[in-house]
Amino acid sequence: MIKKIFNIIIITFLILPAFSQIQFYYPYYPDDNPDTLSWNWEISAFGKESSNSSAFTNDFFSVINKSQHLDADLINKQIEQLDDHVITGQIRNIGIEAIINSEKNNGKKYFYFGIEHQHYLDTYLDKDLVNLLLLGNKPFAGKICKVPGSEYYGIYFNQIKGGVGYRFKSPELRHCLTWDLALNIGQNYDFIKVRNSSLYTHPDGDYLEIETSLETKLSDTVWAEVYQMNGLGLSADLEYSIDKPDKFHIDININNLGFLFWAGNTFIGEMDTCFIFEGVGIDTITEQENNLPDDYSYEGLRRLLFKDPESSSFLSHLPLNFRFSAGKYFVFNRFYAGFNSIYYPFSSAKIMFEVFATYNYHKKLFITPVVLFGSYGKLNYGLNLGLRICKKITVQMGSGYLNSFFNKEEILGKGGFVRITFRN
Repeated sequence: MIKKIFNIIIITFLILPAFSQIQFYYPYYPDDNPDTLSWNWEISAFGKESSNSSAFTNDFFSVINKSQHLDADLINKQIEQLDDHVITGQIRNIGIEAIINSEKNNGKKYFYFGIEHQHYLDTYLDKDLVNLLLLGNKPFAGKICKVPGSEYYGIYFNQIKGGVGYRFKSPELRHCLTWDLALNIGQNYDFIKVRNSSLYTHPDGDYLEIETSLETKLSDTVWAEVYQMNGLGLSADLEYSIDKPDKFHIDININNLGFLFWAGNTFIGEMDTCFIFEGVGIDTITEQENNLPDDYSYEGLRRLLFKDPESSSFLSHLPLNFRFSAGKYFVFNRFYAGFNSIYYPFSSAKIMFEVFATYNYHKKLFITPVVLFGSYGKLNYGLNLGLRICKKITVQMGSGYLNSFFNKEEILGKGGFVRITFRN
């Protein structure tokens, strides 16, 4: 039984599978916006993803994410990298959006429509828990394995958006205000929290004592596809920018202010108890004699841990974030330098900060080196490009992780974005 419990925890924590804003311009050179009356509408397709960790390496994260076998060498290398706790996160956004200028208002008003898929993963794991999951309880013989607080949060959902934007001027400044409302269609929500837990293994294996407090909320016991619906909700995005031509630009954004209501085959469980197992041996968790049955399901495993779980609807917040960016133009607008900062109030990694400098070549080519730093504690750098192929088509792409993207042994840092815009 004890081995089953730890197998469930391992499955739960390890096998579960750049900036988001209302962007109407190359984000690293905001003056790249022609006269509002020179075009009627534009449509963009975009994709962006970033994966980060404070201790897990690229190679380790890739193996875990693909549910592949962890060999002893990879485990040992990873354990050498651990701190007191490990923060790991992943953000993915894919979508299409359109902007239509209002002819009645001479370009001062426009309408926004979009469809977007978002995926967020956020984990905070104590060092002892990671060691326990990777090595079993043998290294803790005669010691106490402590897990004061660990969390796993994962959500992915689709959004159908519609909104309105306004452009207006003061004597020296240009202002832009945009808001949209979104219908949120949820596929999956997973939240697991371990707190004030410990494990003690007797030096000779006479007994094993586990004190644990667990709670979980799951949208469904079966992983949903992108087209399926397990939840519904509403949210709003808001963006305000102020620009002084040839001088500076400031942008403030609130994204994912809303909720999802999950119903159907949900799973809500809590456990706060103490187990004592006698005569278990000191390698109980990793020994392979009493494997789980071949026909086990996620629902069956969860019910081994959580007695009398509920299957009732519940409400969850979205991965809310606040963004602030600012920059200044130099040398007759050939250069634009600034920063982007994002605050995630509900995430373990709460802050991401980016510094950049853009070279503008005749408003046809934009070259932007970037430096990233945040709550993961690692400095990353990369390069972004913007290219206006013709008057109607622009392409933007880049990555802030070129220093670690291709190195398997580097601390996790991968990501990039691509965006194609057609304007008529």
